[in-house]
Amino acid sequence: MKRLTLLLSLLAVLGLTGAAPGSGPKAPRSASVYPAQEIPLRMVHQRHLANGLTCEVCHSSVLESTQTSDRNLPPHTLCAACHRAELPNAHEMFPKSGCADCHEGWTEGKPEHIGPDLAPLPDAPKPPPVVLPPALLTFSHAGHLAAGAVCLDCHIGIDQAERGTVQHLPTMYTCLTCHDGRKAPDECTTCHLQDPATGRQATALGGDPMAPIGRFRPDDHTDPEWIHRHEYAARADQDQCSSCHEQRQCLECHDGVQKLQRIHPGDWQMTHGLQALRRDLECKACHDSETFCKDCHETAATSMGAFPGERGNPIGSARFHPPGWKGELGEVANAEHHSFQARRSLETCSTCHQPDQCVECHSFVNPHGNGYADPGSWRFGQGDGAVCSTCHQPGDEALNGLR
Repeated sequence: MKRLTLLLSLLAVLGLTGAAPGSGPKAPRSASVYPAQEIPLRMVHQRHLANGLTCEVCHSSVLESTQTSDRNLPPHTLCAACHRAELPNAHEMFPKSGCADCHEGWTEGKPEHIGPDLAPLPDAPKPPPVVLPPALLTFSHAGHLAAGAVCLDCHIGIDQAERGTVQHLPTMYTCLTCHDGRKAPDECTTCHLQDPATGRQATALGGDPMAPIGRFRPDDHTDPEWIHRHEYAARADQDQCSSCHEQRQCLECHDGVQKLQRIHPGDWQMTHGLQALRRDLECKACHDSETFCKDCHETAATSMGAFPGERGNPIGSARFHPPGWKGELGEVANAEHHSFQARRSLETCSTCHQPDQCVECHSFVNPHGNGYADPGSWRFGQGDGAVCSTCHQPGDEALNGLR
């Protein structure tokens, strides 16, 4: 089994394996760790292993390999020990040995292109190259083998596979079975490349920074709520954060004048007034209440007690509420009418509008529908009925029939 380990370890160096929270061959591999490969070869690992070959027979260089840029593929002369491509009937032999039998889709190779040392002659036509970019990791096969690692521990499924690909390279899930902080180090810097200038996490392909996806720690940077939840991950393990981030990044946001808009939900413009009344101190942690609110409301042409956006409104043409929000006297209210929102959450309305503004209009426009005063419908002064006192005083004849 240790021999098999070497073959599989080789594949890891070349970027041939990987997995997600499972570790099977079908789990996705990140292109930020394992760049795309081109392997125009026919190589049935399962068949070679079944015939008694072991990993180190073909991939002997992994015994001394200390970095992912090492190309631990077997040379042509090693393959030629079994695949006698120099013989005229090579494609009819067992094992088949014609050039096209191994070099997928390549038919230009001839037996006469093989020299006496069983290597291709210098002037022989060259088959399509095997492109195996190194994994963007710090990794030593020699170190892992010396520690007792076995090929199949990392290169899961290669013993049942044909051509080894990136899908047979270890995933982070696989690595963390040993790199758990006890048996082996679990810091990001143990495996992931660092920028030699800053000592921080190096960027991935295309210059985009790599970011955790939360499969193995509570640090899913793709979570829409991560900007709110990162506090807990930072408190739990600040060293993990500092392997990628500098403290100045924290200060740029937490002490910066310009705040990130995405820290608020999508409907924040509509509901922030209510939150501002409830959580005044929390708002002030980022916003200067003396100037921020005023500047924003002036820019949006909104002011307390007005219906923003209504044509002819003296405060301007900016629209805060949807069309039809105010409505016209006598019209049938549609779903955008303010009365619907007022019934759902009058408290939200009151963050901008004062009760006397409602009274100005509803003192002569009855806001209640048919059956509103039926016995038992509302209780004056209790629950939602407490808003009745905005317009009505106890003893008001209009309250007859309400309890």
